[in-house]
Amino acid sequence: MKIILNIKLRNVQLKTILLWVLQILLALLFLAAGSGKFLAGEVWQQKFLDWGYPNNFYLVIGAVETIAAILLSIPKFTRYAVMLLVVVMLGAAMTHLFNNQAPELIRPGIFLVFLSTLIYFRKEKAA
Repeated sequence: MKIILNIKLRNVQLKTILLWVLQILLALLFLAAGSGKFLAGEVWQQKFLDWGYPNNFYLVIGAVETIAAILLSIPKFTRYAVMLLVVVMLGAAMTHLFNNQAPELIRPGIFLVFLSTLIYFRKEKAA
């Protein structure tokens, strides 16, 4: 019995560690993506204009990505950060879809899978 409890405890600890690694990795990636929109502004501005978005909309997306990345590192706000980022990634996917950029759908798709995984297992932990 003690061995079974010990194995379960180790599985829970491993799961917790993996979730934190995923959460920190996502926070860093979205922080890079968000801040990149400010640092390489001309490139992003042109891309957003080509996609049909208003001037400087890339700054709004960059701010949302940056703020959500910071919120991802605060457990109390993880769920809200994930919801914000899911909306941004769905918007990115739709943008690429409507602009006939099918290969570009891979990146938001991967992020959506990781974000969904994170929120699913964090929700399970909170319940």
